[in-house]
This record gives sequence, structure tokens and C-alpha cells, in this order.
Amino acid sequence: MAALIPWAHVALAAEPARPSPHAQSPVEASFSARAGGPLRAFGYDQLPDTPGGIATLGAVQADYRLGTGDTLAVMLRGQKTASKRVVIDAEGRLLLEDLRPVTAAGRTLAELREEVQAAMSAAHLDVEVFVSLAEVRRIGVFVLGPVRRPGRVELTAFATVLDALTAAGGVTADGSLRSIRLVSPGGGERGIDLYRLLMPGGGGAADERLRDGDRILVPPLGPTLAVAGAVKRPGIYELAADRPRLTLAEMGDLAGGPVRPGPARALRLAIGADGAERGEEVADAEMPLFGDGDLLLLTPRQENRRNTVRLEGHVHRPGPRELAKARSLRGLVRAEDLRPEPYLPFAALAATDPRSRARTLRPIDLAAVLDGESDPRLAEGDTLIVLGAEDVDFLTSEPVLALLRGGKPPAGACRGLEVLARTLAAEPQGTLARGPQARAAATMTGSTAPCPPVFDEHPDLLAFALGHATLVRSGVPRPGFYPAARPAVAMGGASAPRGGILESDEPRVELIGHVRHPGVRPLHAASSLRRALADGEAMQPGVYPLLGVIERHDRRTLARQLIAFSPQEVAAGRFDRHLADHDRIHLLSAERVRALVAPATGDPRAPAAPVAAAPPGAPAAEPPPPLPAAAPVGGEPVDPAIAALFLERVVQVRGAVLRPGAYPVAGPTAIEALIDAADGATAGADLSAVEVTAAAQRRLIDLIRPGTGRQTVAAGDAIRVNAAPAALESRAVTIAGAVRRPGSYDVTRNETLASLIDRAGGLTEEAYPAGTLFTRAGERRRQKEEFEQDARAIERALVRAKARGDTVNPDDAAHTRQLVAELRGTEPLGRIVVEADPAVLKQRPELNVLLESDDRILIPKRPLSVAVAGEVLRPAALQFRTGKTPEDYIREAGGTTREADEGRAYLILPDGRAQPLAISAWNHTVTAVPPGSVVVVPRDPKPFDWLELSKNVGSILSSLAITAASVSVISR
Repeated sequence: MAALIPWAHVALAAEPARPSPHAQSPVEASFSARAGGPLRAFGYDQLPDTPGGIATLGAVQADYRLGTGDTLAVMLRGQKTASKRVVIDAEGRLLLEDLRPVTAAGRTLAELREEVQAAMSAAHLDVEVFVSLAEVRRIGVFVLGPVRRPGRVELTAFATVLDALTAAGGVTADGSLRSIRLVSPGGGERGIDLYRLLMPGGGGAADERLRDGDRILVPPLGPTLAVAGAVKRPGIYELAADRPRLTLAEMGDLAGGPVRPGPARALRLAIGADGAERGEEVADAEMPLFGDGDLLLLTPRQENRRNTVRLEGHVHRPGPRELAKARSLRGLVRAEDLRPEPYLPFAALAATDPRSRARTLRPIDLAAVLDGESDPRLAEGDTLIVLGAEDVDFLTSEPVLALLRGGKPPAGACRGLEVLARTLAAEPQGTLARGPQARAAATMTGSTAPCPPVFDEHPDLLAFALGHATLVRSGVPRPGFYPAARPAVAMGGASAPRGGILESDEPRVELIGHVRHPGVRPLHAASSLRRALADGEAMQPGVYPLLGVIERHDRRTLARQLIAFSPQEVAAGRFDRHLADHDRIHLLSAERVRALVAPATGDPRAPAAPVAAAPPGAPAAEPPPPLPAAAPVGGEPVDPAIAALFLERVVQVRGAVLRPGAYPVAGPTAIEALIDAADGATAGADLSAVEVTAAAQRRLIDLIRPGTGRQTVAAGDAIRVNAAPAALESRAVTIAGAVRRPGSYDVTRNETLASLIDRAGGLTEEAYPAGTLFTRAGERRRQKEEFEQDARAIERALVRAKARGDTVNPDDAAHTRQLVAELRGTEPLGRIVVEADPAVLKQRPELNVLLESDDRILIPKRPLSVAVAGEVLRPAALQFRTGKTPEDYIREAGGTTREADEGRAYLILPDGRAQPLAISAWNHTVTAVPPGSVVVVPRDPKPFDWLELSKNVGSILSSLAITAASVSVISR
């Protein structure tokens, strides 16, 4: 046993869990059973099974053919300036102002550009037109057959057959990849073979663009065959309709060719008419022999490796070694070949029996080999398997113990567990199944470490190691199964045979949980808590500081006691307690404690901790209810009685702390210790007024005063750390333009525009505060939502009109759709009318607006122009002259267009206020136009009179015009 103890002190690491395999289709299951290994159908795992957006990347080529529903961006530059989005209407026409309808559907983008430029040149002089594709039309395609979501799918006009199949969820395993049919609305049909796309150098019809109304028909899976063995791409392949039989060379090409060059043995397994499978070795590579249901097994004719032995497992460079240089174990393995933390009392030598050719395992004392005490000879093909400490720890893991208790291997278990389960089932009365180790496993709790790779690579090694193991229950830090090559082990004066149990009578205590070196300690070396925990040095970082548990068994009454203590007080030297023989000290990590108490206290942020079954003779405690869909915290399960103790001793910590929640305590605990356990107070906490609520009273404590933090609370009390009133907004405001220090400024609560202007250094001499542009994010969102509501209302009115059978003029319908697109494409500014003159604000403080986060203020320089926007022939910024009327500015802009609504014209003053204008020959009212104003002539709403709307279309058009005018102010 002395040889085992050094290796039992090693800390063990966990590995990631093994993924579970996907379910097989019936065809895959049949071929896999015949091949003796898993085979997957080719191609299905290369097609995505989740729909994704089909994005249009890069610029659209000039040869793109337009269709109904495409949205074009049209920009005019020159004497006429405009920019708008236009949708090709149901008749395939493009409708632009002042131009005749242009036929767009069926033309390429380049052809349409030439046509629109020619039409514009005929109507206007010196106007250049730029046309681009702003939004691709949507098409509808039907996908039918064995796909995950059959039916109609909507795609862009750039979509291909592969995109449509992806949108339908992909082809299922019972669908064909080689006989897909694409049926066009006109009746044309062509076949699609996805293998041409998936194989190297492929492509074909699967890359062609679809058209609206196309149908994709996926037939059932056709004839199949399979290739297995030493090939690059073993799998199940579907035969093309025009090739019912393949040659050996073609089969090899399907599977990507052999893994290793050289002569290979090709065995064809075919099922005859009587249902029996027959094997036939294929010699002619050019004869078409392979058809539906055939299986090709391709293997090298001979293994060319000779005169080698292997070193595997817990070594730096596993793999083959030359037999001439490793005739014995001392020549094969040296101390420097081993990785850190090897397990030396036991290794396994795998050899081949010369008579039966069966694999055999032989135990090896690796320590004796390295010390020169033993040097067994090696034969060709022998393999030495070295174990590490983590491999040995898996012998006492929960999956192994569950099998020893009579359970079954978990789903997705490693091959070593499967072989162990078969061994136990084959020998139900054997030592492993009915011996003392199996009986002891019923009372043991194992680790949750995953299966090490060595037991997957050598499945018989796990049962072999357990058969040579002794259960050591004391005298080691980690009690468990320890294999040894020698027939008996000893510890002190005690010994136990292989397969037995070894336990010492020396008084001891045990450290469990979040400590640096868990395991057993002699009582004389750990007679008190402070000595056992080494004044806190034995605890791992992250240990829960406020509650630990001493588990003690009274030998007279046979009852179990759980004694609470504070690890923090022990580490600080303020508390100690004598320990007794067989005491067990439980420490948990802070994360484990949070996970344990969160389900019972309603905190949804922490995962649920696992709870172990109660040991025999212990009172059962109800475990805390687990959180739904929560991941377990790593580590061993928590004893139910200890979990109940933690749950009944909590103090609630709420308010302005980083981790509010329930915190278990051992007894009266300092308030500052509880706040520290909650990761401390937040930056905005008010520590001068901390509330402590007990059963019958509530008191306020000023933790800023020295010494007050040591006041204590007990289980059942609650602490609330109040937050100080927020003095600073989380984001800044921006001021730009004619101020001395433009930029972004953090704002305090109740800060005003005048204060911000003063912080920015005041206005410059050129500032024009009457034209201040003040925008707010909240107002932007409100205006955007208003535009969206107007767009939806217009769409509903259009649908109602068509449902009633009203005759809708195509031009009116096109104008309506264009208006909807304009509403959705317009980004409002969110402008608010404010007073920004510091002199006025000083006299009238009620006009001083309060600032909010993300406000933007632009104070312009004194302008020298007046802008004219809307339905005029040439929108422009014109020179300001005193005495000019709005009519004068409109005349200078070329006058109004035919779509203008002169009765609704208005003037936007520099500060953003709007004022109606009366433009007519008999109007003699003079309207002063200050510099920086915008004269707006809105569009005539008559083309929309047929719509039944609760809101006047004129007001909608006016809102759009005001937004456009505000944008023009910013651009100037």
C-alpha cells in the first residue's frame, strides 16, 4: 500500500463531455450493421437544416433583369434635384414625376438606366439620372417532398435551388439528392443533381437563379450503395438515375479514394434474391458490378508495419518505437517520457497470444521498471499503456460506482464503461459484481469526472484495472480504488489482497469540498479547525467564507451532528474548535452556495446545485427545488442534510450590492462580512443608511462611521443597502456649430440648455440662436412610429379598396405604394422648437429647456439664404434679400410643379416653427421671410382622395415635407 499512497494525493482535472451521436435513418442503420461500423448518408450533413437569410452582397451587376416588386433608388442631379425610392408596379412600369411611364420589368438594369436618362433628357435640360437597385423583389417558390418544412418559401430574386432547399429546412434522410426536379410556371422542367455541387469541381443547375412560381420537387431516396473501410470518405451514396451500376474505380472516386496508397482488397457484399448476403472479391476495377444495396469493403492487402512496439497513455510522445532499440520495458519507457503526475504502481502491457492471436493484458509495476528492479522482455506488436492520476481517479467515479451497484452505463458512455458493464453481466457472481468492493460502492459517492480517452482507446483496460485494484478507505487524501501490479498491498502493519478493502484504525479527520488538498488527515496533525485548515491556507480561493460544516458521528448514540462554523473567523484567528476522530469538514465554494440557495429564494440567475442521496442511517432531508433548465454546478453533489442546513441559516442581502441574494451564516455575522460576500457595494450605494431588519425591529446603520461594520446580524435577518440618488446621466449630450467649445458633454440631473451653452464657452459672434436645431431621441422614435402607423393605415386602405372591388387606377396605386415606401424610408430628425438665445433665457427662465441623454444641439452661423423645397421645379437655397415675399422665392425656384398643393404651402422659420402661407393672386398679406427659413410647397393629395383614411393625407404629406426641409437645413 505504501507504493499507492503517493499517487493518491494527485489533484485531478476534468475533460469536456462527449457529444452524443445523431440518430440514424433506417438506411444508415442497415448499412452500418452490415459494415460493422457507423456509416452516414453522403451530402445531408453538408446541407444546412436551419433557414437563414439570403443576403445580397456587393454591387448588383448591370445585367440583372428587373421585375415587378423591385425597388429602385432614383437620384436626379442638375437643374432638377431629387432623390427617391420607386417600386416597379404590377404592370412592370416605373413611374417618375414629369416623365412618361417607363417599362422596367424584363429589362436589365443597364437598359433601364439608358431609357430613363433618355426620357429625362427629353423633358429637362442638364439633368443627370442615377438609377440603382435599392431592394430586391421577393419571389415565392414551392418546395415539395421529403424536406423538413415543405410548402411555399419566400426568397429574394437572387435565390438558387440550394437557397430554397435551405429555407425549407433541408432534405431529410429519406429524400433524394440526385433526382430533384425544378418545374417552371411555363411547364419547363429540368433535373438537378446535388452531388454535382457537393463533389469537387461541381456546380450545375443547383446554382441557377429561381423565378417566381417555380416548384422544386424532391422525390424519395433512390437506389443506394455504400463504401466502408480504409477510404477518405466512407458513407452511403445514392445512384444517379442514368447510372444503375458503378465500377470499382467509380466507387473509390465516390469515397474520395483510399486512405493509404498501395494494393487494396475490395470485397463486394451483395444481397441476393433469397435475401442472403454474399461476399465476392472484386479484381476487375472497370467492370460495372455495384448496384442498389451493394456494400464495398476496401482494406489494405497487408499491414506493412514490422519490428515495432508501442508506448501509449500518459506519456509525452505516444506511438510506435523500433523493437531493436526497445527489446525490454526499460528500453521502451524512461522517467522523462512520462507526463506530469503519472501513476507508477500499475501499468498494462497489451500483447497478442501467439497461438490464439487474442489480445491479452498483463499488469506491470512501472515503479519497479524505472528503478531497475524489473525489466520484462517485449515482443513484436506489444503495447505498454501508462496511466495518469486522473485515469486512476476515474475508477472511483460515479459512472463506475453506478455499474458496481448494478446500474446500466449512461447514454453516450465511453467504450470502457460498456465493456465493464458486459463483464459484470457475464460474471454476476464474480469478485467485481459481488465482492467487497461492490458492496462498499453502495455507500460511496464518486466524482463526476468524464471518461478519460485511454479507456475509450483501450476498452478492456477499465475492467482490467478494477480487477487489480484495492479499495483504500483511509490513510489517503482521496479514498477510492487503487490498482497495483503486485498481488497484495500494505499500509503500516495492515495488508489487503487484491480486490479487498484496506482501512486504518488510526484516528483521523477528513477535508471535503473546496480545499486545496481534500482527503484524510491524521487527527494528531489536525486536532482543531485552525490546524486542519492551516489557518486558512488549506482553503481554495473562492471558498464560501461565512459557513462551513463539521460532520460528526456520535459513537454512543450513533447519531450524526452537523456543527456550523465560520471559515472566515477561523482564517482570521478569531475562532477555533477541537476536532474528534472521524470528523468530516465540509467547505463549499461561493458559486456552489449561490447555486444551492437560489432555487429556494427565487433568484433566477444562479444554476441549481446537485444534491446527493442521503447516506445510510442519516435522516433524509428534502433537497431544494431545482431551477428549470439550469445547468449543474461542477463538483461533487451536496449532502441533503448539509444543503438543508445552508438553506435554514440565510440572511437576505438586497439593494445596491453587486450580488444581491441569500447568504447562509454560521451564527451572528458582521454586516460588512455579508456585504463583502455579496461582492461588495455598488458605486452608487449609500453606506450611510443601511437598513437591517430583524424579527421585531428595523434599524439604520451608518457604515461610514468607524467600527459600525462589525455590528452583527443573525439567520433570518435582512440587510438592504440603499442606493444614493443618481447625480449623473449615463450618457452625454452633443452641442455643435457656433459655440466656442463644441463637443459631447456629460450632463447632471436638471441641467438646462443655457447651462450647456455656458459650459461650451458661449456663442460665437457669428452665432444665429434663432435658427437652433434641437433634436431628441425620444421625439425621433415618436415621429418614426407615427410614420409607420401612417404607412400601415394606407396599406390597409388599399387592401380594403381592392376587397370591395373598387376600380383602382394603376397610377394611383403606384403613387400609393411609393408614398408607403417613402414613409418607411424617411428617418425623422426628432426636432423640438426651443429658445437658445442666452439673453432671452436669462430674462425668461421658464423657456430654458431641460436636457436629456442623447440630445443634439446645432447652433448655426447667421445664414444668408432662404431655402425652397417640395413641389417646385428646382428646389434650391436662394439668396436672402429684405422685402422678398414667399412668392418671390418660389418664382426664383422655377415655380410650382403640376403636383403642387399651393393652398397648403407653409414657411418653416429658423427655429423650426411652421407658419401657413396664402399664395394667390388676390392675396395681399405680406409675410416676412427671415434668413434661414424654408418655404415648403407640399404635394397635392388629390391622387390619394380615393383612400378611406382616418387621417388627412395632406397632413401626412406635410409631415414628410417638414422632415425633408429639416434635413436640408442640416445639410447646409
